[in-house]
Amino acid sequence: MDKQYLITVVTIQEADGETDTLEMTTHASFEGDSDNYIITYKEDDSEEGESTTLLKVEKGSCISVSREGAINSYMTIEAGMRHLSHHVTPYGAFSLGITGKKVESEMSDKGGTLNFKYATDQELHPIGEIEFIITMKPKKTN
Repeated sequence: MDKQYLITVVTIQEADGETDTLEMTTHASFEGDSDNYIITYKEDDSEEGESTTLLKVEKGSCISVSREGAINSYMTIEAGMRHLSHHVTPYGAFSLGITGKKVESEMSDKGGTLNFKYATDQELHPIGEIEFIITMKPKKTN
C-alpha cells in the first residue's frame, strides 16, 4: 500500500498589477526519491469538478504537470527555459508559453517542499506569473 501524505498547495497568481493567493490542503501519494519523484493528488473545484494532478519532478529541476478532469492540461516547467503548454476546457483548446523562473525541490518520502514559478504568455505576449509552493508531510495513521 502506498504511503499517504497531506499536501498544502499555495498558488500565487500575478497579472495586471493584481495578486491573488489560493490555498488548498488535500491527500497525496508520493513515489520515487529526492531527485526523481511523482506526487499525485485530487482536487474538487465546484466550478470545474474533480480533477487529478500529477507532478513529475526529474533531476530536482524539471517539472511536468499533468491535470485530468473537466479541464485537461499539460505543461513543463524548467528554470530558464520556455515550453508550450496545452489546455483543453469545455470552451475549447489553447496553448500558452510557459517560461520557468524558479524550481526548488527539497522533497523525499519523509515530506518536504516543492516551489516553482513560471511566466505565461500567449504568442509571446506576457500574461502573468504563477508560483506554486507545495508542502508535503506524511499523513498520520491511527
